[in-house]
Amino acid sequence: MHLTAPFFPYFALLRNRKIFNQVFFTGIFKNGASLFFLSFAPASTAMRRFCPSISELQAFEVTARNGSLTRAAQELCVTQGAVSKQLKSLETFLGVQLFTRTRYGLVLTDAGHVYLQKVERGLKLIEAASLELIASQGRGGTLKLTCMPTFGARWLIPRLPTFLKERPDIRLDFLPHQHGYDFSLPELDAAIRFGTGQWPGSVADYLAGNDMVPVCHPRIARQCHAPADLLGHPLLHHVTTLGEWTDWFEHSGISHPRTREGSRFDQYSLLTQAAIAGFGIALIPRCLVLDELHDGRLETAVTVHRTSARGYYLCYPESRASMPALKAFRAWLLTAAKT
Repeated sequence: MHLTAPFFPYFALLRNRKIFNQVFFTGIFKNGASLFFLSFAPASTAMRRFCPSISELQAFEVTARNGSLTRAAQELCVTQGAVSKQLKSLETFLGVQLFTRTRYGLVLTDAGHVYLQKVERGLKLIEAASLELIASQGRGGTLKLTCMPTFGARWLIPRLPTFLKERPDIRLDFLPHQHGYDFSLPELDAAIRFGTGQWPGSVADYLAGNDMVPVCHPRIARQCHAPADLLGHPLLHHVTTLGEWTDWFEHSGISHPRTREGSRFDQYSLLTQAAIAGFGIALIPRCLVLDELHDGRLETAVTVHRTSARGYYLCYPESRASMPALKAFRAWLLTAAKT
């Protein structure tokens, strides 16, 4: 490896951080420029993470939160000098100043603010993982997931007691639906989503929902005898499936511009209530309206057998596929979906 003299300070920094114990230089001159061939003696034969100690990170987080070495020392039950030493060691390790001193106390630098946000998240994850392991003693664990609201309320939750009875050692935590399926969030293990089953960076197992049925108030149903009759009534849409009515009519051999007209709703629960109230005809996954169809609040406008390209899927990143809690939940969920 050959590098020019301006890179020397970085080699000293690497050695100070114990990445390399020794850096050997061999200098030559070529066309008036100095070139150096280097060889590195690693600090250890085993790979180590480029990471400060937990005590240093805790001292940083507590000091940043309190803005005072004295209050940080009191919270950590150590001396003020110990906290100051840990902060200095952390700044030396990083090569970046994290605090500035003012007459009001310690204030984070811009770099310190950015670093704190990520360190806080990491410490919380370590704390949560430790508490979870203590609580479960290595059995079961906690599965953190998100779920589409209507599917969760109408299909999943009524079935969950069976799973919890089978696996009382597993706790399910439902995170805010807004998390979606962003598996870059370290606290998200799995998600139940509605779509075509194609989401970047995730495995998807089909559960239910590709049987879409046109449902409406019984009064409207009595006026519908063929697919074309539905065009005489308002068509109700879900905002994420605006083309579903067009596909349904084309499957029935009908092409008409009115298939995209009508009110739109962002939840199937609202769409269901609109159909019950007689607003029009809604195209809804059958699994979400079984009770309404059974008790007569809704009726199928016409019978057309068609499988939609969309449905509900259990999604998870491949890196989490071996999680014991996820494996158990997935196995139960796929079985429940078949019954």
